[in-house]
Amino acid sequence: MGEDYVKELVIARLRTIPPNIGFSVGSHGDFTRDEIINQVSKGTDIGKEFAAIEIKMLIDTPKLVGRLSGKTPSSH
Repeated sequence: MGEDYVKELVIARLRTIPPNIGFSVGSHGDFTRDEIINQVSKGTDIGKEFAAIEIKMLIDTPKLVGRLSGKTPSSH
């Protein structure tokens, strides 16, 4: 995945979250939704870390759903 695509994907997902929701990003501290969108958009270290966490979550979601439902996800 290209960096621009990841930014667009993460920002689109963030925009679905109410603006009053906050995030804690590792040792960087707490941020509002809009502050995280700004960080991701600018490609800062905080934005990159948040994007990496988001992508990992997307990749791991099928595995988590499988565990919760008692099914194992198929391998592709």
